[in-house]
Amino acid sequence: MSSILITGVSSGIGEALAGRFADAGWNVIGTVRNTAKQPVDAWRGRVRLEALDLATPGAGAALAERVLSTHGCPDVVVNNAGSLQWGPVEFASAEEIEGLFRVNVFEQIEILKELLPAMRERGSGVIVNVTSLGGRMVFPFFSIYNASKHAFEGFSEGLWHELKPFGIRVKVVEPGFVETAIWGKTMQDGAGATKPGPEPYRSYMASMADFERAITKRTSPAKAAQEVYAAVMDESDRLRYPIAAYARPILRARRVFGDQFMLRFFHRRWLDRPRAR
Repeated sequence: MSSILITGVSSGIGEALAGRFADAGWNVIGTVRNTAKQPVDAWRGRVRLEALDLATPGAGAALAERVLSTHGCPDVVVNNAGSLQWGPVEFASAEEIEGLFRVNVFEQIEILKELLPAMRERGSGVIVNVTSLGGRMVFPFFSIYNASKHAFEGFSEGLWHELKPFGIRVKVVEPGFVETAIWGKTMQDGAGATKPGPEPYRSYMASMADFERAITKRTSPAKAAQEVYAAVMDESDRLRYPIAAYARPILRARRVFGDQFMLRFFHRRWLDRPRAR
């Protein structure tokens, strides 16, 4: 029976993906920050949980060591866990920037570094790194988050070359807009209002928040998970898989019209007319 390790299964795409592979009869290992909280009742006995807090230095390597000793080397690894950051670059502290890169890049690389020798010796495996539409383009006030996803994209492309001779396939999944709570948690305060943001960016951040709220056509986590499942099962050497709402048309438009055109187009749409305060 095939096995899969999925990080970040407590909600969203990760939660739906764990259920999808469990339904298909796979041995599923999922990570959550607190293993005492079982995310989905239907998982009981079908998804084995491991604790993982990517914000902790060394957590990625420690998880991989536990997985190897307890479950053996998984056939598929899906680096799905991640964190979001919203705000102007000049107001982000060095600690916040480093913390975001630790969660979205550094510790996920450490997981793979520990697992790769066993996968390489076996001569097979699939690695799926979940980045974002923001791993191919940049949204205002998500600059640091997008930079971390760009970094993971570059890492993945290099890994594709390094591991192809050993029969290991590397895939990058780039979700567009998915129905998850992460946007609201990042951009809203406890009362559900948009976080005001610092001056002199406040009106521009409000304009960007209005744009985000206006996006009502989003892909459900279950549908996005099905697209990830299809990417895992694809036996080709394809690297990138844009999924979910708007990802494919936006990236297609960028290829057709060019980077500079798209920069100007989206800037006019997002920030040329900031909302009055």
